[in-house]
Amino acid sequence: MKITQKIIDDLEKALDMRKKNGDPVWNDGDEISVNIGGTFAADKFISLTNNTKNPVVSAEPHSNFDYEKNQWKEGFGPGSPLQNRAGDGRT
Repeated sequence: MKITQKIIDDLEKALDMRKKNGDPVWNDGDEISVNIGGTFAADKFISLTNNTKNPVVSAEPHSNFDYEKNQWKEGFGPGSPLQNRAGDGRT
C-alpha cells in the first residue's frame, strides 16, 4: 500500500485534536512511534504513540521483597496475613 497525499491529509486532520480548553493534543515536532497490530494479514490497524508525552517512570523496588534471593521477606508475600489485610478479598 502506498502512502498517498490524500492519506497524509486525512491523518493530519485526524491528529488535529483539541482538548476542551482548545489546546492541541499533538504538537508539530512531537516524537511518535508508528505500530502495526492485528491478527490476520488483511486485518491490520495502525497505532500512533506520542513518545514526547509518554515518559517511562519506573516503580520503586518493593521494600518487603529480597531481590538478591528473589523471594519475599518473612511474613510478606502471597498467603501471608499482612496481604489479607491489604484488601485482596480474603478473610
